[in-house]
This record gives sequence, C-alpha cells and structure tokens, in this order.
Amino acid sequence: MEVLSTLIRRAGEGGFISGCRLRGRGGEELAVSHLLFADDTLIFCEARREQLANLSWILAWFEAASGLRINLAKSVLIPVGEVDELEELAAELGCRLGALPTVYLGLPLGAHHKTSSSWDGVEERMRRRLAQWKRQYISKGGRITLIKSTLASIPIYLLSLIRIPKAVVCSPKEEGGLGIRKIDLLNKALLGKWVWRYAYEKDNLWKTVIGVKYGQEGCGWKTKEVCGPFGVGLWKGIMKEVDWCWENIDFKVGKGNRVLFWMDKWCGNEALAQPYPQLFTLAGHKNAKICEVWDSSMDQGGWNLRLTRDLNDWEMEQIGDMLNLLKDFRTSLEEDSVRWKWEAMEFMGLRGPTKF
Repeated sequence: MEVLSTLIRRAGEGGFISGCRLRGRGGEELAVSHLLFADDTLIFCEARREQLANLSWILAWFEAASGLRINLAKSVLIPVGEVDELEELAAELGCRLGALPTVYLGLPLGAHHKTSSSWDGVEERMRRRLAQWKRQYISKGGRITLIKSTLASIPIYLLSLIRIPKAVVCSPKEEGGLGIRKIDLLNKALLGKWVWRYAYEKDNLWKTVIGVKYGQEGCGWKTKEVCGPFGVGLWKGIMKEVDWCWENIDFKVGKGNRVLFWMDKWCGNEALAQPYPQLFTLAGHKNAKICEVWDSSMDQGGWNLRLTRDLNDWEMEQIGDMLNLLKDFRTSLEEDSVRWKWEAMEFMGLRGPTKF
C-alpha cells in the first residue's frame, strides 16, 4: 500500500487531485488526500470528471507497478453534498455509486452522531446475541455473566467515539444491584481517552487534523474550546470530558519549553500560582515557561523568578518554601510530556483514563 500512498500523495502535490481541504479558526489549512486502514483505502477528490480520470490512471499505475488488482466491484463512489452527474462520474471510475449516511468499518458516516439510530447496529448485534441465549437453558447467574461479557466487547468501539444516549444503568452488587458495568461511566472514560491521547501522542495525522480545525492552546497540549461554527462534530462531545481528564493529568518536565512555570501542574497537585498567589502577582511574566525561569548559567543551575520588585521581609518565608519545593526539579534534554496520575489505570498500552 506504500506504493499507492506515494502515487496519491504525489498526485495531490501536483494538483491532479485536490484531496479534502480543512480550514481552521486561525486560517490554517490542511489537505488530506487519502486514509489507509489495513487493506482498505479512502481517497478524497473533487467531484469533477478530470480528477476522477486522474484517479483512474493512478489506480492503473498502481496495478502495473505492484501486480495487484483493485476490485472496483467492491469500491464505492460516495458524494458529499449536492453533486451533479453522479452516474457519469461513477462510470468514469468504473465503480458503483453510494450515498451518505453509510457505515464504514463499523462506524456511521454522514449520520448525526447524537441520533439514537447511530446505535442501531450495536442494538441489532445485542438482539442476535440474546436470541441465541434464549434457545439455551442458562441460569440467571450465567445470563448476567454473558451480559457483562457482551457489554464489555460489542459497544466499545462506538462508545470510544460517540456519547451514548442516557439510559438505565445498574447499581453495584454491594448496593443490591447486579454489578453490570455502568455504561455511562465507561463511555466517559473512552471519550476522555481522546483528550489524553491528544496530549500524549506526538505527530499523528488525526491530531494534526483536529489541531488545525479547532486551534490549540496550552502549548499544544489541548485544543481550544469547541464553539461557534467550529462547535460541531464528534470532538465537541469529547471535549466535554476535558475538565476531569486534566484534573488527573500532570506534567513530566524535560526541556521545560512546553510547560508554564506558574500556571501548569508540574511539581505537585496544583499549579504554583495557587499556593503562592502573592508571589504570582509579583511575577514579571505570568505565562513564563519553565525554561525561561530556569537559569542554567548558574554553577549547577537555579531558579530566577524575575519578580517585579524586591521581596518584603514577610514574603521571604514564602519564597523559601517555594524554592524548597523546587529544589529537586531541574530541566533536562528530554522532551516535556504528560503523565496520568493514577499509574494503575492502563488501557490498550497507554496509561490513561480507563477505570472507575
């Protein structure tokens, strides 16, 4: 697939296909020509015959170079918005015509994510599973075990992207319930996972797309508030989990060029501006990064707070307490990173919000 990816990317750079162009609130643009999922490919282009002809040539060159054959009978041309001459465009590419909304790799595309119909596929799979159990003699305890295992697997994919509609949840066994996992809390944890991943991961394409569309704040650790014309889509629902997620995230300081000295949590359970508000008011640069406060020109390095005036006698105790707190911290050559406070919580190889 690397050959096909290279051909499509070069065609986009040459202007033969336009790709999907995203424009963020800051005016920044990003073009995405294609997405690869294992042996499945999504290709974006304008609804013009010339671009589809160019795409047809790209596919032919790929077949000639790789010896592989593209099954156009399984390929679908899906228009976005109002498009004229759809049948002619599909004939140009030699594939069948589709429409939105549709389901792609188990995920609803083109459907409003707040509608209950997005969960029809999950509900249908649950119904089929229940129908199988009804044909068997299973005890009440066995049924509960099967329900737990089903809820722990079938809806997980959709729960990690879409907020589930409000429904009845079960109480724990200690409170007289059946002990079935609370789906709403699982949903919150899986949505919050994206907040964590945005801060944790480096330069993945999905993060770049989200950053361009919504803009970034906090030295690039999170996106701006989702509102106005940019306040639609799945990310709006995900950003509802940002507060509790960041209450459980702190920073591991490396170079100190992406962590704010006064405003971020990096040397305790709260930002330095909270326990030392009087010193914070004296700071000459309240949004200073750690690397700007750390003075490496000293013998072994040290903190230069750059306060706007000399300290009074009664303020010396505060500065002493703070410097004592900071005595074991110093910058390094590593990159700044985030860490999840509760180390025991681990999910899919990344430490983050998963357990309640």
